[in-house]
Amino acid sequence: RSLPTLGILGFWDSCLSGKGEDYRGRISITESGNACQHWNTQFPHRHGWIPGRYPCKGLEENYCRNPDGEKRPWCYTTTSSVRWEYCAIPHCDETEQAACINKSLIHVILCV
Repeated sequence: RSLPTLGILGFWDSCLSGKGEDYRGRISITESGNACQHWNTQFPHRHGWIPGRYPCKGLEENYCRNPDGEKRPWCYTTTSSVRWEYCAIPHCDETEQAACINKSLIHVILCV
């Protein structure tokens, strides 16, 4: 029998703490189901959140982010009639929130 491997997952990758300004997960769909526009494109919506200008904001791909301190992570949509929307990302429970804030704690997942 082989030994299980350990996977390490930062809580800030899987849930929200506070407004989610540190969220770095891969959700890229809004709460109403619209796909997110890539941060490095200006179509269909022109915007000023250029990844190269804000390297610490996590503006990779088309993932939901909160670069401006909104209520929670959001994205520009690929739907021309809907400029931006919030994303549906679960909030961390109390234990997870401590990890999100501290960031020196990690969550170990047993992968079998």
